[in-house]
Amino acid sequence: MGPRTHPRIFGLDLVRALAALLVVYSHADDLLDAYWPRNPGAAAMDGVDLFFVLSGFLIGNILIRLTLARDIPWWRRLIDFWQRRWLRTLPNYYLFLLINIGMVYMGWSMGLLNVNTLAYFAFLQNFIIPLDLFFWESWSLAVEEWFYLLFPLLLVALAWWRSPKWGFLAATLIMIATSIALRYPAMDAVGTPFTLDLLVRKIVVYRFDTIGYGVLVAWLVYHVPAIFSARRVELFLLGLLLLATAILLRSGDNLFYMGTLFLVLSGSGMALTLPFMAGWQKAGRWSVVVTFLSRISYALYLVHIPVRSLFLVIMPGHSLGASLVLYVGYWLLCIALAAVIHHFWERPFMGLRDGLSARILGPVSRAS
Repeated sequence: MGPRTHPRIFGLDLVRALAALLVVYSHADDLLDAYWPRNPGAAAMDGVDLFFVLSGFLIGNILIRLTLARDIPWWRRLIDFWQRRWLRTLPNYYLFLLINIGMVYMGWSMGLLNVNTLAYFAFLQNFIIPLDLFFWESWSLAVEEWFYLLFPLLLVALAWWRSPKWGFLAATLIMIATSIALRYPAMDAVGTPFTLDLLVRKIVVYRFDTIGYGVLVAWLVYHVPAIFSARRVELFLLGLLLLATAILLRSGDNLFYMGTLFLVLSGSGMALTLPFMAGWQKAGRWSVVVTFLSRISYALYLVHIPVRSLFLVIMPGHSLGASLVLYVGYWLLCIALAAVIHHFWERPFMGLRDGLSARILGPVSRAS
């Protein structure tokens, strides 16, 4: 596993950029107040779920190569995987955790601070029960961090103990099946769209399957290339069909469907589009914009809610013209701040990873 100098893939950058834009867009309706319908079209595709499946696809490819690197002790490979993930994700998370605490304390954002705030420092705010205090967008980060921790441990027990190929598949299917199975009894407590969101959609142990679909597709691309590489166009169209079916069957009255089958259809549909997107290596003049948005997507996801909260506090009540100016300003400020955070905060931490990899893995040749 050497320095990560792989060229960027335009198609996957496009997916990441689209996911970030969908999330930022879906949370901006308050700025237009009464002049624009709430979440106009944003709910057609869930940007967070798109992040999940893409994350699963990417780490699935990393872990496949990791399980095959037999010349390196498994515990070293595992530690290296975690340090690379954590240096990518934790600095931003803890920065914005402190920012959100400060904003609630100063009265610049809604929320509640108490002793349970400590749970956020260990990603326990929504592990099995909801802790709806503040920093609400952090729920998805907790899902990802726990997946990064638990899935590789399951690989240790299955892939490296027996067969890397079939152990990897078994671990993936266990993660997917466990979340699906746990969601069904959890639906008994759901009576409104709000409780569905709070008690099912945003609970860590109920959402591993969405990341797992991305991991599963990564495994299929690697081990069944005759179908999942050669038939990328057909799989892309099938994925779009599944996603469209999930959306068309959706109904505000059918909460059970929304908490069970909808998540399976939409997540697997999104995942099936990724082999095609991964094969889209380059693009024309738009690649610069897409790559830029992809690079800042994590910071953009974290910065947009604090920016929106500040705008609502500073500029309450406004005309249509002022609302439109506010809306445009929201987008520009979010993108500008995300770019600054990426350059001056994210990149220095990410730059530490290759040096740590060299120390952890030793002087052996590394393959991922």
